Amino acid sequence: MPMPEPVMGTEEDVILSRVVALILDEIIALVCALLVGGVVGGLLGSSALAIFLVLAILLGYHVVLEGLYGQTLGKRLLGIIVVKKNGDPCSMGASVVRNVLRIIDALFHYALALVVMLVNDDRQRIGDIAADTVVVRAR
Repeated sequence: MPMPEPVMGTEEDVILSRVVALILDEIIALVCALLVGGVVGGLLGSSALAIFLVLAILLGYHVVLEGLYGQTLGKRLLGIIVVKKNGDPCSMGASVVRNVLRIIDALFHYALALVVMLVNDDRQRIGDIAADTVVVRAR
């Protein structure tokens, strides 16, 4: 999957795209996680391993795809990309930071993330601020 070119300066018009992409990504990741977890749990009879795999897939989906390509499948469908604030590609380290902090967003049903994005000029979530990343339109 080649990385599309970011269009810097479009941070302000991507909030709705980010929300829709997140919904799509969570559906994709959850289906994958439940399939893998169900198969592992059923075949091996290990619910602990199945739970671990489900959680690893739910977090790893975002970390790996954004770290390697700057986009999850949902972001790609919506034409947005994660980049460093200076326009460089999102690194794996930045992806880990921004996505580990996604846990804070999830604790508040993403309401906190939305509020933080609305009051921040670059429309960054807490994870974006910590990782020095922005989400912009892609060409």
